[in-house]
Amino acid sequence: MTEHTHKVEQVRRRNRLDNWRKGIKFSLGQAIDDGKDVEHTTIYNDDSKTIEYLKSDRKTEIIPSPHTADDLVDMMLGDENNTAEQIIRKLGENDEF
Repeated sequence: MTEHTHKVEQVRRRNRLDNWRKGIKFSLGQAIDDGKDVEHTTIYNDDSKTIEYLKSDRKTEIIPSPHTADDLVDMMLGDENNTAEQIIRKLGENDEF
């Protein structure tokens, strides 16, 4: 039974990681070539990048994440901890003694 529980937890963590990786950290659109083209860059939570060119036939560039799976899990858990800490601090500010 414990082995089954462990495998289920592994799948849950992998699914959480896959969803977290798809989150957008940063997005930027900028005119290039004197306005003849627009370069749209999206950076995801796992630091992978997608660079699209909107006004030309240039192919979309996909740059994979430079991090290992273990590093990504640490990054994901760190983000979750930071979010929880911010919520707790905000709740603490609203409580007046």
